[in-house]
Amino acid sequence: MAVTPTQPQDTPEVRDEAQAGDLSAFTTFMQLERRARQAETPDALRFVIVDETRRLVDYRQAVLLLGDGSSARVAAVSNVIEVDPNAPFIRWVLSLHREADRREGSGKTQPIGPDDMTGAVGSEWHEWSPSHGLWTPLTDSRGRRIGALILFREASWTEAETVLVDRIGECFSHAWRAQTRGGWTGRRAGRFGRAFRVFLLAILVAAAAAMFLPVPQTALAPAEVVARHPIVMAAPIDGVVAEFFVEPNETVSAGTPLFRLEDTELRARRAVAARTLDVAEAELRRSTQQAFGDPESSVQIAVLEARVRVREAELAYAEERLAKVVVQADASGLAVFTDPNDWIGRPVATGERIVLIADPASAELRIDLPVADAIALDQGARVELFLDVEPRQQPWRTPPTRRKRRRRVCWSIAWPPPLRTTHRRPGSDCTALRRSTAGPHLWHCISSAGRSPRRARRLGSEVWPLPEQ
Repeated sequence: MAVTPTQPQDTPEVRDEAQAGDLSAFTTFMQLERRARQAETPDALRFVIVDETRRLVDYRQAVLLLGDGSSARVAAVSNVIEVDPNAPFIRWVLSLHREADRREGSGKTQPIGPDDMTGAVGSEWHEWSPSHGLWTPLTDSRGRRIGALILFREASWTEAETVLVDRIGECFSHAWRAQTRGGWTGRRAGRFGRAFRVFLLAILVAAAAAMFLPVPQTALAPAEVVARHPIVMAAPIDGVVAEFFVEPNETVSAGTPLFRLEDTELRARRAVAARTLDVAEAELRRSTQQAFGDPESSVQIAVLEARVRVREAELAYAEERLAKVVVQADASGLAVFTDPNDWIGRPVATGERIVLIADPASAELRIDLPVADAIALDQGARVELFLDVEPRQQPWRTPPTRRKRRRRVCWSIAWPPPLRTTHRRPGSDCTALRRSTAGPHLWHCISSAGRSPRRARRLGSEVWPLPEQ
């Protein structure tokens, strides 16, 4: 037996229920509009748009975008405190916005879905959002696009919901313009008329003229006081550093012991070489005595004499290596090296540098200029030196110079300042501030701000010529 579906009867109860629903939706619409217009800050308005719109229509997620075309950005997402612009979902939403903005009829509220999109936007739709979306453009009073509101949910959008979202979108557009408008210029321009336009023109002319003013450039870089012509005291043999006889930056004279290598193995080798020589000499004496009665023993004398000479050479070599374990200074000056605890027990190879003997009267300032701070410098540019050991002292400045020869900036710059105080010794850490004497124009600084690092990488490493003191 077939059952025929019955249509709902148009009874007074049904009409009252429909009118109550319409009144509830209208009341919610009015409350939401009031909340949007009374929002005190743009953040509060963004919260109303993406989170409180759910009171009017049901959706899972809402996304608010500001801007038009490729300049659009995601300003707010429902149930999200802070938007990460590098998140995969945000990137997909931006691609969806660009795709929907190019569609015909994008200037009005309309449902959208994966079938309406092309390329990766449509294929990745189900991965990032529900099946049904609602596109609502936000415009200003002249019809220009200022953003868009996109709602996502599983169920399809009805015509009544589309009309409600379209009307509330107009309210959101008006509230956003009221929050972000720059009304001072427009009102004052209309009030003052020509005088205000002349004032703005004068400001523009002054700004254009300022572009051609020379701007001194500065660069802050770490610096170190180093020896100009140091004497390298290297390890004479392979071994292990045993002890130091001097402290870092201590004044030494020629012949002063600096450090000693471990000599336990060398002493043992010298003792073994001495005993081996004694055995070879004893065998030679025995063969010499036997040669008077045994002619065959005289044949071994030449071999034994050669063996004795070999043992004597081995003993001399062992004593020579043992004499090199204590390294002495070749000249007077400052013994420059790092913490002795970093060297004691450390194996070193022949020729490895351990100590530098520096002349305090012959020092220079080594400035390491980072690539990111590369600027154009002149020969004789001004340098200000700030010593770490004397932070409260006035910075030392270079005397003025008239040389204007242009040189390219480099990563490592050596420059000899007159270091006459006890704190400005080789090995002292400090900070140097380099200034260009003339500097490029302001327009050149702005137009080439992003090209300096690449230029410095092309220059490589360069050392400036140093004048003799």
